Amino acid sequence: MEKRIQKISLITDIVGAVAIVISLIFVGVQFTENTKATQSATAASTVATISSWYTEMGNNQQSSSLFWNFMANPDGLNSEERFQVIISLHGLFLTFQNSFYLSEQGTLDSRIQESITKAAIGVKDQPGFRLFWKLRRELFFPEFQKHIDDIVDTNIEISEGMYQSVKGPKSTDDE
Repeated sequence: MEKRIQKISLITDIVGAVAIVISLIFVGVQFTENTKATQSATAASTVATISSWYTEMGNNQQSSSLFWNFMANPDGLNSEERFQVIISLHGLFLTFQNSFYLSEQGTLDSRIQESITKAAIGVKDQPGFRLFWKLRRELFFPEFQKHIDDIVDTNIEISEGMYQSVKGPKSTDDE
């Protein structure tokens, strides 16, 4: 009887050990799937927030014009207009900062962060961006400040003249 109890106990221990191993494998698979889901949600949220900013900027003639003129010549705007653009840019850069940290943690795909970095490179030489960064730099975290400072110091050009002065449509007086 005692040997039978020992055999049952041994079998129970083996079954318990197998169950633990299977549970650990299951938890590992679930963890991997959860990580992928978190990364996908983070990417979608980041892209949606930035896309929303660009869509609003592109579909709102006043905002688009203010942004364009601020980038080229911030002194050409009155103080209220400069404030409006600076606040809008600050909101965008808070998203940039958040994506920077998420990318550093491995939660955000590095390709998305590279795309965001290229957007910053595209405006880095514009007088409006230089003013924005001078005025708002200290409001961001030190690591992000360094990241943007490195972008400002790079020799890479991406804007391809996007922010060059634009001539409006010809009026009948111009002819």
